[in-house]
Amino acid sequence: MSTVPPITGAAPAAANPLRDDAAMGAVPTLKVMRLQAGILGSPTAGALLSSNQLLSSNLLLPDSFGVIHVGETFSAYLGVLNASNDLSVRGLSMVAQLQTPSRRILLPTALDARNNNNNSSLREVAPGEGVDALISRRLEEVGQHILRVEVSYNSNGAKTLRKFYRFNVTDPLQITTESVTRSGDATCLVSINIENVMEKQGVTGGAVAISSIGFDAADGLSAKQINVEDESDTDDPVQNITQRQSALELYDKTVILQPGDSYQYLFSVNAESEAAALRGIACGDELGKACVVFQKTMGELGKIYSSPVMCPPTAFLKEDGSQNSKFVVNGSGLSVDVAAASAQRSSSSGKGNGSLDELLPVT
Repeated sequence: MSTVPPITGAAPAAANPLRDDAAMGAVPTLKVMRLQAGILGSPTAGALLSSNQLLSSNLLLPDSFGVIHVGETFSAYLGVLNASNDLSVRGLSMVAQLQTPSRRILLPTALDARNNNNNSSLREVAPGEGVDALISRRLEEVGQHILRVEVSYNSNGAKTLRKFYRFNVTDPLQITTESVTRSGDATCLVSINIENVMEKQGVTGGAVAISSIGFDAADGLSAKQINVEDESDTDDPVQNITQRQSALELYDKTVILQPGDSYQYLFSVNAESEAAALRGIACGDELGKACVVFQKTMGELGKIYSSPVMCPPTAFLKEDGSQNSKFVVNGSGLSVDVAAASAQRSSSSGKGNGSLDELLPVT
């Protein structure tokens, strides 16, 4: 490994015959860089200035370096250098933590001595040498995040070097449930809307390509996307090969959301297991979550989930709980709600207060 060049203009330290090299150690230098794709319109973004400036200042992670988005993987390079010409860094250990708005997450590295009880991870870095580690974590929360890096070393006693790097995380896409329609006792139709909201949050962002979208159904349920525009796909692989599309046709079918654009998807959620099919899907049951895999301008991949989608009440009751005179029993799932309300009141061993099974008693 190449040595770090001496600082220009700095005079060499005078030799001290009374110095105890066994107790003294060099002070390490910590360098932290975020690993990310380049930015369009910024030709120097992510570029190395020269071969002897691998840790140049334009790659350092500043105290506040802008915005990244939920669903992306935050990756950073942690480097510890020994700039001393004659002393080694002794007893080196490094701990990295990511503090989110709700918790603090330990990011494992090979330089963390706490991973081993016998402290075998404690390092000694020779003069002019360095050690490094990579960390990564998929971001799941919106708000301010803090990367906390702590370097421990020995130099006339235990010493600690701490640095903090703040960054903000926002939603690139807004996933909302447009509607949930019940279709029988064991089927719900879920309409999902996806919107590119980066500019609404004051973030300079470009187009987002939807790589894939799915619906992670709850236990006992299954989900299938309903695509009314494409009816040519079949389950026959031979026929699909003969209908192979060009790259331009595939590009035209890719959903690309410019800032402010939105797109809707429709899913059919059905009871799949025997127990779920026998019980049906009742009001208040969790149907699942929509899952979206997206790519940004430079190919950065991200994955986000919607909030849980719940089964709505039947048309028999209004939102305020009052009775609706214009209800339709056929295909509304009303019988499932009545049975669920009766089972819930029986398990609580109490008299309901105008519950659905009292309004429509099961005989």
